[in-house]
Amino acid sequence: MTTKEFDVLAIDPTTGRETKFRSVSANSLFTNEHGETRYRYNHHYTDVETISVTEVSQARLDAERAYFTKYGTACE
Repeated sequence: MTTKEFDVLAIDPTTGRETKFRSVSANSLFTNEHGETRYRYNHHYTDVETISVTEVSQARLDAERAYFTKYGTACE
């Protein structure tokens, strides 16, 4: 079973600017004690302010998978 993925608009902890993080695993999102959704960026930045969270559709995930299956990635 695959986990759901989300597009997260958050404040980048390294630059302080709004940034869109694409296809973030549901494991990287959590709710704090105030009921706010927060983003676990990495092991240094574990509580990043989020602005919005949008679920990635299965159609988009399938299209991305089909593209990479056909064309690979730039590092292959």
